[in-house]
Amino acid sequence: MRSNLPLCLLAGIILPASLPAAAPAPLGAFLESHCHECHDADVRKGDLDLTALAMDFNHPETFARWVKVFDRVQSGEMPPAKKARPPQQEMEGAQHWLREQLLTADRTRLQNLSRTGVRRLTRSEYENTVRDLFDMPGIALAGELPADGSAHGFDKNSDALDISHVNLAKYLEAADHTLDLAIATRPEPPTVQKRRISLANRGGFVAHIIMNGDGVLLKDKKPDPDFPPAGEQAHLDQGAHERMGSFTNGSSVGLFRHEDESVSPYFMEHVTIYPGLYRLRTSLWSFQWDKGVVLPAPGTGAARLSVVQLTGDGRGGQHPSYVLGYYDAPSMDSQVHELTTWLNHNEIIGFNPASLAPVAIYSRKGRAMAFTGPGIAVDWLEVEGPIHSQWPPAAHQVLFDNLPLTEWLPAEHDGQRAPARKKIRQIGAGMNRPDADKGLWTVSSKNPLRDADRLLARFLPKAFRRPVEPEVCQEYLARVEARLQAGDSFEAAMRYAYQAALCSPDFVYLLEPPGPLDDFAIASRLSYFLWNSRPDERLQELASKGQLRRPEVLREEVERLIQSPRFQRFVEDFTGQWLKLRSIAANDPDKKLYPEFSTYLQDSMVGETRSYFHELIKSNLDAGHLVKSDFAMLNQKLATHYGIPGVTGTQMRKVPLPADCPRGGFLTQAAILKITANGTTTSPVPRGAFVMARLMGQPPDPPPPNTPAVEPDVRGASTIREQLDKHRHDSSCASCHARIDPPGFALEAFDVIGGFRSRYRSIVEGDNAPRGGIDPLIGISFKLGPAVDASGQLPDGRKFQDIREFQSLLASQKELLLRNLAQQLAIYATGRDVAFSDRPALEQIVQRTQNQGGGLRTLLHELVQSPLFQIR
Repeated sequence: MRSNLPLCLLAGIILPASLPAAAPAPLGAFLESHCHECHDADVRKGDLDLTALAMDFNHPETFARWVKVFDRVQSGEMPPAKKARPPQQEMEGAQHWLREQLLTADRTRLQNLSRTGVRRLTRSEYENTVRDLFDMPGIALAGELPADGSAHGFDKNSDALDISHVNLAKYLEAADHTLDLAIATRPEPPTVQKRRISLANRGGFVAHIIMNGDGVLLKDKKPDPDFPPAGEQAHLDQGAHERMGSFTNGSSVGLFRHEDESVSPYFMEHVTIYPGLYRLRTSLWSFQWDKGVVLPAPGTGAARLSVVQLTGDGRGGQHPSYVLGYYDAPSMDSQVHELTTWLNHNEIIGFNPASLAPVAIYSRKGRAMAFTGPGIAVDWLEVEGPIHSQWPPAAHQVLFDNLPLTEWLPAEHDGQRAPARKKIRQIGAGMNRPDADKGLWTVSSKNPLRDADRLLARFLPKAFRRPVEPEVCQEYLARVEARLQAGDSFEAAMRYAYQAALCSPDFVYLLEPPGPLDDFAIASRLSYFLWNSRPDERLQELASKGQLRRPEVLREEVERLIQSPRFQRFVEDFTGQWLKLRSIAANDPDKKLYPEFSTYLQDSMVGETRSYFHELIKSNLDAGHLVKSDFAMLNQKLATHYGIPGVTGTQMRKVPLPADCPRGGFLTQAAILKITANGTTTSPVPRGAFVMARLMGQPPDPPPPNTPAVEPDVRGASTIREQLDKHRHDSSCASCHARIDPPGFALEAFDVIGGFRSRYRSIVEGDNAPRGGIDPLIGISFKLGPAVDASGQLPDGRKFQDIREFQSLLASQKELLLRNLAQQLAIYATGRDVAFSDRPALEQIVQRTQNQGGGLRTLLHELVQSPLFQIR
């Protein structure tokens, strides 16, 4: 009896225009015995004729079709479970023959090609490279560079990193901005100032908030007796209170959450003048406000500090605002938090009572005096800086080493043009400038060309990340000489050469030799893999000694890079692309259906996924933990959202999970669940496709043209499963949905924002919803609709009743999960896709990792040690 290969498993293979040569044995016999009954010229199920599929493996499209056939036979999808399987010997023979043919054809195609194309730095790599080269850890450049493309799931692929005149113009601007900040223009550093400032300030936005009753002034943990809460002194305008000194009397500012969550008060009394490192300290606490009485808070609150750059109109500037962090505000007990951060010109610090629910106070009669609810108090913010450990700063010394700064006196420069200085445009208050520039100071040299030669020979290898040939140095020296002859000062001439270097292909591109990489190329590939930036001095030193390719040295360096704080860049960038965390804010959940959602919750979601991935590598846990774990990385906000008690504070930490908890692993993390839903509803299709593509390495084929989307019913009359059931019975859709839907059905146990549910939320139909863990100040208008069915059946026949059983089934496929992660990491690390002929090397990485316990840190080591990583 002949078994038939399913039409669905070969869907997408297009018939060639000409007749092919006959398939040789044993593949020809296999196809004849098991495929042609349904897929020949007469039957052509699904318009597919396998007798017309050419054996021309040198043709790219035909090669790709045969790879798809091979993969589906090897995975066991073909023939389907309902069909009798061919004899094992026939299967293995056909697979072996086809595999060897594909390997031979692919190796022939690639033998004279460089596997990784010449690619430029991504904009985040460019920014990190400049930061590390000049020791300016917060200079903002990426936001001004054009967005990068994406290929094979990542932006590091050369196919996605084209370059245009726009890129070139932006590189010139970035280099110019970098040199503005790097070059010292005074003989002494700016005076370090320390200022303690209040959130309330004269004429500031917070004053309006307090006047409107969305905040209060507090002294000694009680209402300020000189400025009672709004409601009693509403007859006094802000001007009167300013004359009374209400906003400058040292009171703490207590804020309630404004009903408009976008409202973010600023510490307006500090606007950064001098870019650099600043030490920030702030004192926070929380309380319960009861119509004018300050009581202990029900728990620890959370406040957010952020950085915003201002322009002349008071709006955001060259780069978007970003969160410095979330900080604990204990009940009635002031806690001081300290951090050191880089601040750019015209940046200010924003404040937000993040843990508080949005409430409408201003519209209430009596305002603050009629309100009962929680508040966050900030006693003060202390700003100290700019802090320089040396002068001239490290960035300046990278460019000019120890050459002296001297005052520019025209009489001493024989008609040379003075170096240009950009006028600092100050917005807002800022710190005092008692030591503002007096006179013009510049780098001086008694022998300009000799010093230029020395400085360029020192700088260019650092910037280009490899030894630089003497003739290259001479080209840049010629630029300096030409500018000196044209009348430029020494500083300006050197600046011209440095700007050219920072825009050159040697800096902007990752240049690698064909074939096996040399030590310097390995150093760069390794650092841009695990640090998203240039190799440091140790990597460069090992490369210069020819020691980096030694396995034991390379292993030590991988460990060193993993343990460095810079490894967090890899964690954020890789998870941002692999798990699509960059898309976390692509939509806002419907406020009627999900009123408990907040920015703090969303940021906590992202923090969980990043922290969890970092923990998997740190603890060298196996691939099963990608989908199932007995712990999670949580803070108080996320733990409350998940219904897990006993977690207090803003910081992520490792939390053991109850035995029956559905959390643990990426599958059930709120960030993943939000990314794979829209703002209103969930669907098994995008979630199932995400699991298949991102975790299982089995991306589904795109839907046939003109396939209508399934729109869930938010009114609550029917479930998504009921609507999909009709869709699944369409023969052209059933085969793909049999693979996509099961993981999606399992994840129906979670809503749009990752909350566990047993019933769907609806806007119109259903029962009244219990409040549960939702803040009592948040109004609830949604209903509880139909019950959620999270059961399903995998294509191989295995069934599951809920998300926990599905997690267990998928976690048992550790090799599948590990192989996919190995492939994702390889694509990210090398900047190229994994070809068919790379599969043996990839399998070796997987097997060597499994032989050592299957840990993810072991996987990183094995990838770096492999030819897949070390050959261009």
